[in-house]
Amino acid sequence: MGYLYPVGNMLVHVLSAARPCCLQPGLSIQSLSHYVTSNGPRGNGPGMLTENRYVVDPDFTFDILRGLARYSGSAFIAALAEAVTRLPRHNISQALGHRQIACKMWLRDTLYDTLGGTFGSIWVVGGWYGVLPAMLFDDERFDVGHITSIDLDPDCQPVAEILNATAKKDGRFTALTADMYKLDYGAADGPDLVVNTSCEHIPDMPGWLDLIPAGRKLVLQSNNYYSEPEHINCVQGLDAFIAQCGLSRIDFQGALDLKKYTRFMLIGER
Repeated sequence: MGYLYPVGNMLVHVLSAARPCCLQPGLSIQSLSHYVTSNGPRGNGPGMLTENRYVVDPDFTFDILRGLARYSGSAFIAALAEAVTRLPRHNISQALGHRQIACKMWLRDTLYDTLGGTFGSIWVVGGWYGVLPAMLFDDERFDVGHITSIDLDPDCQPVAEILNATAKKDGRFTALTADMYKLDYGAADGPDLVVNTSCEHIPDMPGWLDLIPAGRKLVLQSNNYYSEPEHINCVQGLDAFIAQCGLSRIDFQGALDLKKYTRFMLIGER
């Protein structure tokens, strides 16, 4: 019987991340969340209470997500349905929390407003489960030739390949298990845009940035969430992040307040 998964909250986050045309009047995504969570161990929900946590039948999650994919027309949500059922032991929910989705939506919308939506090749380093590429492919404003999602953790690759299965089949997506410090950013077939949304995890930001050719377009995010043990390179504020990155050109600089911490973002050139 299933796996541990915060289905109700997940529905709110992923449906919010779907392209804007999916959010039609008359559907309350909060009400969907309430339905799933309230039909838990005291109601008629398809699951059971185990060690004080509600274990949801993966068939139930799959059915709900497939229904939302049909309603919204979102390939992202359809692929998510496949991922959470085929790879139930991967904690995909961490990548779909409201703060994670909010940061990626902010990036997606600001990137379009700042640089437009047409790119030949994008590399997303520290790409985790490939959620950002899936959101870009799902957004009709973007025309991207190819996205490579790169992460040091080999467990990320199978999830990223499912979330971006259509683009992978079309030769437009690659999930790569690799060290971002060992990539050749200046190769002839290298990216015209490099995205790093996890700069707070990078022990040597200047050393990594030195690997990237001058003039290469970048999108960088960091935060001041010092209480998270894996955040070994947080910054106090936006000015500190600007100083740390030392970009030759900044097209956008901004901060997103997320209550527990603030996310900082720069779009510009090395």
